[in-house]
Amino acid sequence: MEEALRMALRGEGFFAFPGLLLLKGPDAFSFLQGQGTRDLRRLEGPGGVLFLNHRGQIEEAATLFPHPEGFLLAPWGALKGLRARLERYIVFDQVVLEELPLYRLLHADGREEVAERGEGGLPLEVFPLYALLKGVPLLEDIRGELPQSVGLLHLVDYGKGCYVGQEIMARTEGKEVPYRLVGLKGLKAGEVGELFLEGRRVGEIKRLQRTPFGLLGLGLVRREVPLGSVVTGGGGEYRLLRYPFEEGLWSGQRSSA
Repeated sequence: MEEALRMALRGEGFFAFPGLLLLKGPDAFSFLQGQGTRDLRRLEGPGGVLFLNHRGQIEEAATLFPHPEGFLLAPWGALKGLRARLERYIVFDQVVLEELPLYRLLHADGREEVAERGEGGLPLEVFPLYALLKGVPLLEDIRGELPQSVGLLHLVDYGKGCYVGQEIMARTEGKEVPYRLVGLKGLKAGEVGELFLEGRRVGEIKRLQRTPFGLLGLGLVRREVPLGSVVTGGGGEYRLLRYPFEEGLWSGQRSSA
C-alpha cells in the first residue's frame, strides 16, 4: 500500500471508480442546468459540479462529462445518493436516469476520463489518504458546507441563471464566509469533534487519519485563527497547517507551514 501511495503522490497511476449515471431525454439540458452549479453552455470537457440545497450547502458532487445522448455524471460519493438527489427534483421533466457499468478514471496527475474497464488502477483503499494529502475533496468531508468554506467556489458559475441554492450563492458573492478548511497535524491523538482555542470554539474536525507521515486531518476553522495555532478537541491537540498540505509534508522536506 505504501508503494501505491508513493506512486500516486508522484502523479503516477490512476484510481478507477465504478458506476456512472447517464442523464438523457428532451429536458436533460434544462433540468441539469437548473440543478448543478456549473453552466453547461461552457462545458467543453470533464468538470466538477456541486448540487446544493436551498441553504446553499453541498448535498452531492460529481464529475460531469459530455455525452452524445446527454450528460454522464460520475459521483464523488455513492451512485444511489446522487441518483436520489436528482430524482427528488424531477416533476414534469422529460429526463431519464440510467446507471451504466462504466468507470471514472481519476489519474494521479489530475486528469479524468471515462472508461469501460478499470483494470490496472491503484488500490481504492489508498485513495482517502491520497485525497487528504493532495487536497482532493471527498464528499463526506464537504457535505453540508458552503462551497466557499471548503475551497470549491471555482465550481460555481455565477450568472448562469437559477438553480437550487443559487439565491444564497448570489447573496454571498464576493463576501468572505466565516470558516475555511485547514490541515491538522496531530500533536496528541484525539477523536473527531469540535475544536477549541483557549477555551473558545473555533471549528470542527472533519477527518483524522493515521499516515506514514504522522497523524493528519482536516478541519473547518474560523478564518481569524492563524495557521500555526495549536487547537484542542476530542481529547487531542493539533497544529493548524495550510491546506492542501505542502509537498514537504511527505517529500522529506521541511514544511514552511
